Amino acid sequence: MNEYIVDLFEFARTGRVAEGDVQLAALPRMVTEVPAEVSASGHAQGVFHWRAEGAEKPVLRADGKPTVKQFLTLTVEGPMWLECQRCLTPYQESLDSETTFEIVPDEAAAEARPLDEDELEALVGSKHFDLRELIEEELLLALPIVPKHEVCPSVHDSLATGSDGLAEPAPEPEEEDKPSPFAALAALKRSPDKDGK
Repeated sequence: MNEYIVDLFEFARTGRVAEGDVQLAALPRMVTEVPAEVSASGHAQGVFHWRAEGAEKPVLRADGKPTVKQFLTLTVEGPMWLECQRCLTPYQESLDSETTFEIVPDEAAAEARPLDEDELEALVGSKHFDLRELIEEELLLALPIVPKHEVCPSVHDSLATGSDGLAEPAPEPEEEDKPSPFAALAALKRSPDKDGK
């Protein structure tokens, strides 16, 4: 856990870069997003790669006076198990997030910033800042609002008979063999009619 605790102000001032991998199991809020059947089967062993880069840049304030601002860019990516809202089956979605924050000293400074779309999101810094909490927050924000397959497997199987038929040639003849007794019965019914004529 200590590898995630940093002095964020010093991290930015020195332009530090840190990266690593975090297990899904270490992110309790993300774990709750995993479909129950996947977590029960033990397949939810996801790993997310993260990279944090600090920076400090001179900028001009609104009154024209120079000042120095600190920034943190966080990139997180990795596969996540979700439940498709269309077919209700689990699937893996690749999450990818990159956000640059402006580091501010306290909540008051964060609230005092203008709410412009052009402004970077404020991040309240700390000498004992937990990067893992921020990583989890960004992953939660990267989750799709409505998780779903691009093409649901159940829909795909019923509609795309061409590729499935080629992949599974055996079942098709079996399905044709099953109705053949009915075809034979129909043939038997026709035969007497013809004989009768």
